[in-house]
Amino acid sequence: MNHKLKWDNVEFSCKIINEVANIPIYVMNKEGKLVLEFTSDKSYNPLYPSKEGFLNHVSKSDKTELIPKIHRTDWLENFVVIPLTDDDEFYGNIILGPTVFPQSTRSSLQELIESNGIKKSQRAMMEYLQSLRMGSSWKLIHTSMLLFYIIYNKKLDFKEIIKKNYFTDGDKVLQEGISDKSIAEIRENSTFHQDPIHEKKIYQYITDGNTEEISLYWKAFHQNTDFKFGKLAKTSELRNQKNQKIAAITLATRAAIDGGLHSEVAYTLGDIYIQEIELLQNIKDLENFIEHVIYDFTQRVDKNRNMKYSKIVRDCQNYIFKHIYEDLTLTKLANHVSVNPKYLSNLFKKEVDISITNYIQKVKIDEAKKLMSFSNYSLLEIHALLNFTDQSYFTKVFKKHTGLTPKQYRNRKIGD
Repeated sequence: MNHKLKWDNVEFSCKIINEVANIPIYVMNKEGKLVLEFTSDKSYNPLYPSKEGFLNHVSKSDKTELIPKIHRTDWLENFVVIPLTDDDEFYGNIILGPTVFPQSTRSSLQELIESNGIKKSQRAMMEYLQSLRMGSSWKLIHTSMLLFYIIYNKKLDFKEIIKKNYFTDGDKVLQEGISDKSIAEIRENSTFHQDPIHEKKIYQYITDGNTEEISLYWKAFHQNTDFKFGKLAKTSELRNQKNQKIAAITLATRAAIDGGLHSEVAYTLGDIYIQEIELLQNIKDLENFIEHVIYDFTQRVDKNRNMKYSKIVRDCQNYIFKHIYEDLTLTKLANHVSVNPKYLSNLFKKEVDISITNYIQKVKIDEAKKLMSFSNYSLLEIHALLNFTDQSYFTKVFKKHTGLTPKQYRNRKIGD
Protein backbone atom coordinates (compact mmCIF):
# COMPACT_ATOMS: atom_id res chain seq x y z
CA MET A 1 0.00 0.00 0.00
CA ASN A 2 1.12 3.57 -0.54
CA HIS A 3 0.92 6.43 1.94
CA LYS A 4 -2.80 6.99 1.40
CA LEU A 5 -3.88 3.67 2.88
CA LYS A 6 -1.72 2.12 5.56
CA TRP A 7 -2.22 -1.11 7.47
CA ASP A 8 -1.42 0.52 10.82
CA ASN A 9 -4.16 3.13 10.23
CA VAL A 10 -6.60 0.37 9.31
CA GLU A 11 -5.62 -1.61 12.40
CA PHE A 12 -6.05 1.38 14.74
CA SER A 13 -9.41 2.34 13.21
CA CYS A 14 -10.83 -1.19 13.45
CA LYS A 15 -9.61 -1.57 17.04
CA ILE A 16 -11.28 1.66 18.15
CA ILE A 17 -14.56 0.91 16.39
CA ASN A 18 -14.65 -2.58 17.86
CA GLU A 19 -14.16 -1.23 21.37
CA VAL A 20 -16.83 1.45 20.93
CA ALA A 21 -19.49 -0.56 19.07
CA ASN A 22 -18.70 -4.03 20.49
CA ILE A 23 -19.06 -5.57 17.02
CA PRO A 24 -16.61 -8.24 15.75
CA ILE A 25 -14.28 -6.88 13.07
CA TYR A 26 -11.97 -8.88 10.79
CA VAL A 27 -9.48 -7.77 8.13
CA MET A 28 -8.64 -10.04 5.20
CA ASN A 29 -5.85 -9.37 2.68
CA LYS A 30 -6.36 -9.72 -1.06
CA GLU A 31 -5.24 -13.37 -0.92
CA GLY A 32 -8.06 -14.11 1.50
CA LYS A 33 -5.84 -14.51 4.56
CA LEU A 34 -7.07 -13.32 7.95
CA VAL A 35 -4.54 -10.69 9.03
CA LEU A 36 -6.36 -8.77 11.79
CA GLU A 37 -9.05 -9.84 14.23
CA PHE A 38 -10.86 -7.71 16.81
CA THR A 39 -13.24 -9.83 18.85
CA SER A 40 -13.25 -11.86 22.01
CA ASP A 41 -15.40 -14.51 20.30
CA LYS A 42 -13.33 -17.19 18.58
CA SER A 43 -16.29 -19.17 17.23
CA TYR A 44 -17.38 -19.27 13.60
CA ASN A 45 -20.05 -20.99 11.55
CA PRO A 46 -19.33 -24.73 11.98
CA LEU A 47 -20.47 -25.52 8.44
CA TYR A 48 -17.10 -24.17 7.25
CA PRO A 49 -13.75 -25.93 7.81
CA SER A 50 -12.05 -22.76 9.09
CA LYS A 51 -12.73 -19.20 10.12
CA GLU A 52 -10.89 -17.97 7.03
CA GLY A 53 -13.09 -20.10 4.80
CA PHE A 54 -16.17 -18.73 6.51
CA LEU A 55 -15.05 -15.10 6.21
CA ASN A 56 -13.99 -15.52 2.59
CA HIS A 57 -17.44 -16.84 1.78
CA VAL A 58 -19.02 -13.81 3.45
CA SER A 59 -16.70 -11.29 1.77
CA LYS A 60 -17.31 -12.45 -1.79
CA SER A 61 -18.54 -9.22 -3.37
CA ASP A 62 -17.98 -6.70 -6.12
CA LYS A 63 -14.53 -5.23 -5.50
CA THR A 64 -14.85 -2.49 -8.11
CA GLU A 65 -17.08 -0.13 -6.13
CA LEU A 66 -15.89 1.54 -2.93
CA ILE A 67 -18.96 1.24 -0.74
CA PRO A 68 -19.93 -1.00 2.21
CA LYS A 69 -21.59 -4.23 1.09
CA ILE A 70 -24.41 -5.66 3.19
CA HIS A 71 -24.64 -9.43 3.47
CA ARG A 72 -27.24 -11.56 5.25
CA THR A 73 -26.92 -15.32 5.30
CA ASP A 74 -29.55 -18.04 5.36
CA TRP A 75 -28.67 -18.38 9.05
CA LEU A 76 -29.82 -14.79 9.74
CA GLU A 77 -26.23 -13.61 10.28
CA ASN A 78 -25.72 -9.96 9.35
CA PHE A 79 -22.40 -8.67 7.97
CA VAL A 80 -21.07 -5.53 6.33
CA VAL A 81 -17.98 -5.75 4.13
CA ILE A 82 -15.82 -2.69 3.41
CA PRO A 83 -13.35 -3.14 0.53
CA LEU A 84 -9.82 -1.84 1.04
CA THR A 85 -8.70 -0.11 -2.14
CA ASP A 86 -6.22 2.54 -3.15
CA ASP A 87 -6.02 4.09 -6.62
CA ASP A 88 -8.42 1.40 -7.88
CA GLU A 89 -6.14 -1.37 -6.61
CA PHE A 90 -7.74 -3.94 -4.29
CA TYR A 91 -5.92 -4.84 -1.08
CA GLY A 92 -8.48 -6.78 0.95
CA ASN A 93 -11.69 -6.48 2.99
CA ILE A 94 -12.83 -5.34 6.40
CA ILE A 95 -15.69 -7.49 7.71
CA LEU A 96 -18.02 -6.25 10.43
CA GLY A 97 -20.14 -8.92 12.10
CA PRO A 98 -21.76 -11.30 12.47
CA THR A 99 -24.67 -9.84 14.42
CA VAL A 100 -28.25 -11.03 14.56
CA PHE A 101 -31.59 -9.35 15.21
CA PRO A 102 -33.90 -10.26 16.74
CA GLN A 103 -32.51 -12.93 19.03
CA SER A 104 -34.26 -16.18 18.10
CA THR A 105 -35.56 -18.71 20.59
CA ARG A 106 -34.01 -22.15 20.88
CA SER A 107 -37.08 -23.76 19.31
CA SER A 108 -37.01 -21.40 16.33
CA LEU A 109 -33.28 -22.01 15.84
CA GLN A 110 -33.87 -25.76 15.96
CA GLU A 111 -36.50 -25.39 13.26
CA LEU A 112 -34.11 -23.25 11.19
CA ILE A 113 -31.41 -25.92 11.47
CA GLU A 114 -33.77 -28.73 10.50
CA SER A 115 -35.35 -26.79 7.64
CA ASN A 116 -31.89 -26.26 6.14
CA GLY A 117 -31.26 -29.99 6.12
CA ILE A 118 -28.50 -30.05 8.73
CA LYS A 119 -28.09 -33.66 9.90
CA LYS A 120 -24.70 -33.51 11.58
CA SER A 121 -23.24 -30.91 13.93
CA GLN A 122 -26.70 -29.72 15.01
CA ARG A 123 -25.45 -29.08 18.54
CA ALA A 124 -22.44 -27.07 17.32
CA MET A 125 -24.69 -25.05 15.02
CA MET A 126 -27.14 -24.36 17.82
CA GLU A 127 -24.34 -23.16 20.13
CA TYR A 128 -22.93 -20.95 17.39
CA LEU A 129 -26.28 -19.33 16.53
CA GLN A 130 -27.06 -18.74 20.19
CA SER A 131 -23.67 -17.07 20.65
CA LEU A 132 -24.21 -14.43 17.96
CA ARG A 133 -24.24 -10.87 19.23
CA MET A 134 -27.62 -9.19 19.04
CA GLY A 135 -27.63 -5.92 17.13
CA SER A 136 -29.82 -4.36 14.48
CA SER A 137 -28.75 -4.00 10.88
CA TRP A 138 -29.33 -0.26 11.44
CA LYS A 139 -26.49 -0.15 13.98
CA LEU A 140 -24.25 -2.38 11.86
CA ILE A 141 -24.60 -0.18 8.77
CA HIS A 142 -24.00 3.04 10.67
CA THR A 143 -20.95 1.55 12.36
CA SER A 144 -19.57 0.68 8.93
CA MET A 145 -20.23 4.25 7.78
CA LEU A 146 -18.19 5.59 10.69
CA LEU A 147 -15.32 3.19 10.03
CA PHE A 148 -15.43 4.04 6.32
CA TYR A 149 -15.21 7.75 7.15
CA ILE A 150 -12.22 7.23 9.46
CA ILE A 151 -10.31 5.23 6.85
CA TYR A 152 -11.23 7.12 3.67
CA ASN A 153 -12.25 10.54 5.05
CA LYS A 154 -15.39 10.27 2.94
CA LYS A 155 -18.97 10.77 4.12
CA LEU A 156 -21.53 8.25 2.93
CA ASP A 157 -25.26 8.68 2.51
CA PHE A 158 -27.27 6.00 4.30
CA LYS A 159 -29.94 5.86 1.59
CA GLU A 160 -27.29 5.49 -1.08
CA ILE A 161 -25.82 2.48 0.72
CA ILE A 162 -29.24 0.83 0.87
CA LYS A 163 -29.90 1.66 -2.77
CA LYS A 164 -26.55 0.31 -3.98
CA ASN A 165 -26.93 -2.91 -2.01
CA TYR A 166 -30.52 -3.81 -2.67
CA PHE A 167 -31.67 -2.26 -5.92
CA THR A 168 -30.43 -2.97 -9.42
CA ASP A 169 -31.71 -2.24 -12.91
CA GLY A 170 -33.09 -5.75 -13.01
CA ASP A 171 -35.32 -5.42 -9.94
CA LYS A 172 -38.99 -5.92 -10.69
CA VAL A 173 -42.14 -5.77 -8.63
CA LEU A 174 -44.72 -8.51 -8.79
CA GLN A 175 -46.55 -8.62 -12.07
CA GLU A 176 -50.10 -7.39 -12.29
CA GLY A 177 -53.00 -9.51 -13.37
CA ILE A 178 -54.29 -10.97 -10.13
CA SER A 179 -57.26 -13.31 -10.54
CA ASP A 180 -60.58 -12.41 -8.97
CA LYS A 181 -61.32 -13.79 -5.52
CA SER A 182 -64.08 -13.42 -2.97
CA ILE A 183 -63.49 -10.68 -0.40
CA ALA A 184 -66.86 -10.78 1.32
CA GLU A 185 -65.53 -12.56 4.41
CA ILE A 186 -62.68 -10.07 4.78
CA ARG A 187 -65.09 -7.14 4.53
CA GLU A 188 -67.44 -8.63 7.08
CA ASN A 189 -64.58 -9.35 9.51
CA SER A 190 -62.32 -6.37 8.97
CA THR A 191 -61.12 -5.73 12.52
CA PHE A 192 -57.39 -6.31 12.89
CA HIS A 193 -55.05 -5.37 15.71
CA GLN A 194 -52.16 -3.12 14.71
CA ASP A 195 -49.33 -1.25 16.35
CA PRO A 196 -49.90 2.44 15.48
CA ILE A 197 -46.50 3.59 16.77
CA HIS A 198 -43.78 1.40 15.29
CA GLU A 199 -45.18 0.88 11.81
CA LYS A 200 -47.03 4.10 11.04
CA LYS A 201 -44.28 5.57 8.87
CA ILE A 202 -44.18 2.61 6.50
CA TYR A 203 -47.94 2.64 6.07
CA GLN A 204 -47.99 6.41 5.65
CA TYR A 205 -45.67 6.00 2.67
CA ILE A 206 -48.15 3.52 1.20
CA THR A 207 -51.03 5.92 1.79
CA ASP A 208 -49.04 8.71 0.14
CA GLY A 209 -48.06 6.51 -2.82
CA ASN A 210 -44.44 7.40 -2.10
CA THR A 211 -42.63 4.73 -4.14
CA GLU A 212 -39.24 6.40 -3.79
CA GLU A 213 -39.15 6.32 0.00
CA ILE A 214 -41.06 3.12 0.77
CA SER A 215 -38.46 0.67 -0.57
CA LEU A 216 -35.56 2.44 1.12
CA TYR A 217 -37.39 2.72 4.41
CA TRP A 218 -38.54 -0.90 4.40
CA LYS A 219 -35.06 -2.19 3.62
CA ALA A 220 -33.39 0.03 6.17
CA PHE A 221 -35.74 -0.17 9.12
CA HIS A 222 -37.67 -3.43 9.13
CA GLN A 223 -34.97 -4.87 11.39
CA ASN A 224 -34.41 -1.68 13.39
CA THR A 225 -34.47 -2.21 17.14
CA ASP A 226 -37.24 0.37 17.34
CA PHE A 227 -39.51 -2.13 15.57
CA LYS A 228 -40.56 -4.80 18.04
CA PHE A 229 -42.77 -7.36 16.36
CA GLY A 230 -44.87 -9.55 18.59
CA LYS A 231 -44.62 -13.31 18.67
CA LEU A 232 -47.65 -14.53 16.71
CA ALA A 233 -46.92 -18.25 16.92
CA LYS A 234 -45.24 -20.09 19.80
CA THR A 235 -44.16 -23.35 18.21
CA SER A 236 -42.87 -22.44 14.75
CA GLU A 237 -40.61 -19.61 13.64
CA LEU A 238 -41.76 -20.05 10.03
CA ARG A 239 -45.39 -19.86 11.19
CA ASN A 240 -44.54 -16.83 13.30
CA GLN A 241 -42.93 -15.10 10.31
CA LYS A 242 -45.89 -15.93 8.09
CA ASN A 243 -48.30 -14.50 10.65
CA GLN A 244 -46.25 -11.32 10.86
CA LYS A 245 -46.24 -10.97 7.07
CA ILE A 246 -50.00 -11.57 6.94
CA ALA A 247 -50.40 -8.80 9.52
CA ALA A 248 -48.24 -6.52 7.35
CA ILE A 249 -50.36 -7.30 4.27
CA THR A 250 -53.55 -6.52 6.19
CA LEU A 251 -52.17 -3.16 7.31
CA ALA A 252 -50.80 -2.39 3.84
CA THR A 253 -54.23 -3.13 2.36
CA ARG A 254 -55.86 -0.60 4.64
CA ALA A 255 -53.15 1.97 4.03
CA ALA A 256 -53.64 1.58 0.26
CA ILE A 257 -57.40 2.07 0.65
CA ASP A 258 -56.75 5.20 2.71
CA GLY A 259 -54.51 6.34 -0.14
CA GLY A 260 -57.33 6.06 -2.66
CA LEU A 261 -56.94 2.55 -4.04
CA HIS A 262 -60.34 0.97 -4.60
CA SER A 263 -61.34 -1.31 -1.74
CA GLU A 264 -62.26 -3.99 -4.30
CA VAL A 265 -58.76 -3.96 -5.74
CA ALA A 266 -56.95 -3.62 -2.41
CA TYR A 267 -58.81 -6.39 -0.59
CA THR A 268 -58.57 -8.74 -3.56
CA LEU A 269 -54.81 -8.18 -3.73
CA GLY A 270 -54.47 -8.68 -0.01
CA ASP A 271 -56.44 -11.92 -0.17
CA ILE A 272 -54.30 -13.31 -3.00
CA TYR A 273 -51.04 -12.23 -1.36
CA ILE A 274 -51.99 -13.96 1.89
CA GLN A 275 -52.62 -17.15 -0.04
CA GLU A 276 -49.21 -16.79 -1.69
CA ILE A 277 -47.59 -16.35 1.74
CA GLU A 278 -48.91 -19.76 2.78
CA LEU A 279 -47.11 -21.42 -0.14
CA LEU A 280 -43.66 -20.13 0.86
CA GLN A 281 -41.46 -22.44 2.90
CA ASN A 282 -38.47 -20.43 4.07
CA ILE A 283 -37.96 -17.15 5.88
CA LYS A 284 -35.76 -15.54 3.22
CA ASP A 285 -38.44 -16.02 0.56
CA LEU A 286 -40.96 -14.46 2.97
CA GLU A 287 -38.76 -11.39 3.40
CA ASN A 288 -38.34 -10.95 -0.36
CA PHE A 289 -42.03 -11.49 -1.01
CA ILE A 290 -43.28 -8.97 1.56
CA GLU A 291 -40.97 -6.29 0.15
CA HIS A 292 -42.57 -6.73 -3.26
CA VAL A 293 -46.05 -6.64 -1.71
CA ILE A 294 -45.36 -3.40 0.13
CA TYR A 295 -43.91 -1.80 -3.00
CA ASP A 296 -46.76 -3.06 -5.18
CA PHE A 297 -49.42 -1.53 -2.94
CA THR A 298 -47.52 1.77 -2.87
CA GLN A 299 -47.09 1.80 -6.65
CA ARG A 300 -50.77 1.09 -7.21
CA VAL A 301 -51.73 4.00 -4.96
CA ASP A 302 -49.35 6.23 -6.91
CA LYS A 303 -50.80 5.11 -10.27
CA ASN A 304 -54.36 5.51 -9.01
CA ARG A 305 -53.68 9.12 -8.06
CA ASN A 306 -52.57 9.83 -11.59
CA MET A 307 -55.80 8.52 -13.08
CA LYS A 308 -58.24 10.79 -14.87
CA TYR A 309 -60.88 10.80 -12.12
CA SER A 310 -61.15 13.75 -9.77
CA LYS A 311 -60.80 13.37 -6.02
CA ILE A 312 -64.56 13.78 -5.57
CA VAL A 313 -65.32 10.91 -7.91
CA ARG A 314 -62.61 8.67 -6.42
CA ASP A 315 -63.89 9.37 -2.91
CA CYS A 316 -67.37 8.56 -4.08
CA GLN A 317 -66.24 5.27 -5.63
CA ASN A 318 -64.33 4.31 -2.50
CA TYR A 319 -67.37 5.02 -0.34
CA ILE A 320 -69.46 2.75 -2.57
CA PHE A 321 -66.92 -0.08 -2.29
CA LYS A 322 -66.64 0.29 1.49
CA HIS A 323 -70.40 0.41 2.05
CA ILE A 324 -71.56 -1.98 -0.64
CA TYR A 325 -73.68 -3.94 1.86
CA GLU A 326 -75.61 -0.81 2.83
CA ASP A 327 -78.39 1.16 1.18
CA LEU A 328 -76.61 3.65 -1.09
CA THR A 329 -78.27 6.77 -2.47
CA LEU A 330 -77.16 9.84 -4.40
CA THR A 331 -77.98 12.04 -1.41
CA LYS A 332 -75.90 9.94 0.96
CA LEU A 333 -72.93 10.01 -1.43
CA ALA A 334 -73.24 13.76 -2.00
CA ASN A 335 -73.22 14.35 1.74
CA HIS A 336 -70.13 12.19 2.09
CA VAL A 337 -68.15 14.22 -0.47
CA SER A 338 -69.79 17.53 0.59
CA VAL A 339 -71.20 18.58 -2.78
CA ASN A 340 -74.64 19.18 -4.27
CA PRO A 341 -76.35 15.94 -5.40
CA LYS A 342 -77.03 17.26 -8.89
CA TYR A 343 -73.44 18.44 -9.27
CA LEU A 344 -72.14 15.02 -8.15
CA SER A 345 -74.48 13.22 -10.53
CA ASN A 346 -73.33 15.28 -13.51
CA LEU A 347 -69.64 15.08 -12.57
CA PHE A 348 -69.76 11.30 -12.06
CA LYS A 349 -71.53 10.71 -15.37
CA LYS A 350 -69.07 12.99 -17.17
CA GLU A 351 -65.93 11.30 -15.79
CA VAL A 352 -67.00 7.66 -15.44
CA ASP A 353 -69.42 7.61 -18.39
CA ILE A 354 -72.07 5.83 -16.32
CA SER A 355 -74.68 7.14 -13.91
CA ILE A 356 -74.14 6.73 -10.17
CA THR A 357 -77.22 4.50 -9.95
CA ASN A 358 -75.92 2.14 -12.63
CA TYR A 359 -72.46 2.20 -11.09
CA ILE A 360 -73.83 1.19 -7.68
CA GLN A 361 -75.87 -1.56 -9.31
CA LYS A 362 -72.83 -2.86 -11.19
CA VAL A 363 -70.69 -2.97 -8.04
CA LYS A 364 -73.43 -4.71 -6.07
CA ILE A 365 -73.95 -7.29 -8.82
CA ASP A 366 -70.18 -7.92 -8.99
CA GLU A 367 -70.27 -8.54 -5.24
CA ALA A 368 -73.32 -10.80 -5.62
CA LYS A 369 -71.42 -12.87 -8.20
CA LYS A 370 -68.55 -13.35 -5.76
CA LEU A 371 -70.93 -14.38 -2.98
CA MET A 372 -72.51 -16.92 -5.30
CA SER A 373 -69.13 -18.31 -6.30
CA PHE A 374 -67.35 -18.35 -2.97
CA SER A 375 -69.98 -18.58 -0.23
CA ASN A 376 -72.89 -20.76 0.81
CA TYR A 377 -75.39 -17.90 1.04
CA SER A 378 -78.74 -18.54 -0.62
CA LEU A 379 -79.96 -16.17 -3.33
CA LEU A 380 -82.53 -14.84 -0.87
CA GLU A 381 -79.79 -14.09 1.67
CA ILE A 382 -77.58 -12.45 -0.97
CA HIS A 383 -80.23 -10.03 -2.17
CA ALA A 384 -80.99 -9.12 1.45
CA LEU A 385 -77.29 -8.66 2.31
CA LEU A 386 -76.83 -6.28 -0.61
CA ASN A 387 -79.92 -4.25 0.28
CA PHE A 388 -82.05 -4.92 -2.79
CA THR A 389 -85.68 -4.11 -2.09
CA ASP A 390 -87.00 -7.54 -3.11
CA GLN A 391 -86.08 -10.73 -4.95
CA SER A 392 -87.69 -9.76 -8.27
CA TYR A 393 -85.85 -6.42 -8.40
CA PHE A 394 -82.57 -8.18 -7.62
CA THR A 395 -83.20 -10.65 -10.45
CA LYS A 396 -84.06 -7.82 -12.88
CA VAL A 397 -80.88 -5.84 -12.06
CA PHE A 398 -78.71 -8.96 -12.10
CA LYS A 399 -79.94 -9.96 -15.55
CA LYS A 400 -79.46 -6.39 -16.80
CA HIS A 401 -75.75 -6.51 -15.97
CA THR A 402 -74.95 -10.17 -16.68
CA GLY A 403 -77.52 -11.39 -19.19
CA LEU A 404 -78.42 -14.20 -16.78
CA THR A 405 -80.72 -14.61 -13.82
CA PRO A 406 -79.03 -15.22 -10.46
CA LYS A 407 -80.16 -18.85 -10.52
CA GLN A 408 -78.78 -19.36 -14.04
CA TYR A 409 -75.47 -17.78 -13.03
CA ARG A 410 -75.08 -19.95 -9.93
CA ASN A 411 -76.01 -23.12 -11.80
CA ARG A 412 -73.47 -22.31 -14.50
CA LYS A 413 -70.75 -21.76 -11.90
CA ILE A 414 -71.59 -25.08 -10.26
CA GLY A 415 -71.38 -26.74 -13.68
CA ASP A 416 -67.97 -25.16 -14.29
